[in-house]
Amino acid sequence: MHRKLNKINPAAKVITYFERDDEVLTQQAKKRVQRMMHYSVPLRPFLVTIEIPCLDTIVSVPHSIGSAANIFENVDFPTTNDDTQNRYQRRIVSERSSSCDTDDEDGSPFMCTPKSFPPTPTSRAHLLARGTKFAEDVVFLARDQLRVEKGLESENEQTKAMAKALCEGKRLAVFNAYDVGAGINLSCGQHCASKIGNDLYSTARGMIPVLRNSFVYFEMTVSTPPLLSMMLHHTSLSIGLSTLEMPLNALVGAWNGSVGLCSTGQVLAGSQWCSPLNAKTYGTNSTIGCLVYLDDDSAFETWDGLKVTANVVFNVDDTVIVPGDPPGFPPSEQVHGDGGEEGEQRYSPVLPICVPRDEELFPTLTLHSSQTEVLCRFCAEDILATSRSTIGAPRGVTVYCCDGSVLFDEGNGTESLDSSFDEDANCESVCDGNGLEDELEEQREQIDNTI
Repeated sequence: MHRKLNKINPAAKVITYFERDDEVLTQQAKKRVQRMMHYSVPLRPFLVTIEIPCLDTIVSVPHSIGSAANIFENVDFPTTNDDTQNRYQRRIVSERSSSCDTDDEDGSPFMCTPKSFPPTPTSRAHLLARGTKFAEDVVFLARDQLRVEKGLESENEQTKAMAKALCEGKRLAVFNAYDVGAGINLSCGQHCASKIGNDLYSTARGMIPVLRNSFVYFEMTVSTPPLLSMMLHHTSLSIGLSTLEMPLNALVGAWNGSVGLCSTGQVLAGSQWCSPLNAKTYGTNSTIGCLVYLDDDSAFETWDGLKVTANVVFNVDDTVIVPGDPPGFPPSEQVHGDGGEEGEQRYSPVLPICVPRDEELFPTLTLHSSQTEVLCRFCAEDILATSRSTIGAPRGVTVYCCDGSVLFDEGNGTESLDSSFDEDANCESVCDGNGLEDELEEQREQIDNTI
């Protein structure tokens, strides 16, 4: 042990150690030292006897001679007739003053003086929180990387291709730290976003865009600190989709090519408000889901260039939101009953938006209220939904998550589908397999007629 320490800094063996009973520090000075120190140390004066190290040992140390002189400056080396040792001793004395100010004491791995420890309780709590945050980030990062490696072994070709792209691009299914507003703080390995700034709107986008020509589903869970929840803290936010064109200080849905479901229950799509038929507010402990199908086959020409349709379905706590008449589209047609009489008007939960063909859609969160935390769920293992009926997904299609993992396969064996879910209820709340294709075709025709 002594040899290892001597390689880092010249060290000497302690022969005797004795602490005196007299006190040299005042009570106020003791309290100040205790606040600054990392660990509890005795504050009484002491007497120590050490073994004088051999000069040959000091010369062999790969440090400057001045460093050795500073460490043993109170030690009187024995005189000798050896000219080499005398010259070495004189060299120590001559270089003591010049090397005292140039030595780098921070190069030692041992803690010498705890000067950097914060003196106040608030600053110490902040420092300890930073350590906890770092540990959480490491755990989440390891878990996400293991999931990507697991995707490389998947039997689904699209999942395998997505995992390969994530590995090559060094990306994960989390919030993008380089694409968040100034007042957003990311934690838990960039899975959790909270607002700490004073901006009116602070937006955070996901790192991975949604897959094209595939059903993609993701969720976000809202939470607030327990103290604020007891004070009836009102959460104000919006969750949806946006392109990179939308600025980070705007409300998602207020920009063209974006859509968002606000905590008030209203839907904002392309800067136009829409009041759902079954509007449902959400807040603390609520989970908001979003199912999207970005259809490249629906391309059409506009004054602003080539655009495609993205069909979106929102749900709040397993309740599918029915937007009614989407903004900018003709009213829904009435459905006739079996007797030929005019029946009730039934609406689809699908909300179409127009997106530039060259742009990608990203999961987006906009926070309005402060002290609100939102946890993203971009992987199939994190999704809380257990059936297609609760997210508005059609039957017979594969539903992916943002990282390419499969949530619901094409087969019925891999999904938890409620047997009591019939076609009549499906017309009002969710889309069935055949009806969705007809619905998409009708929406394309409506878009062409509107343009």
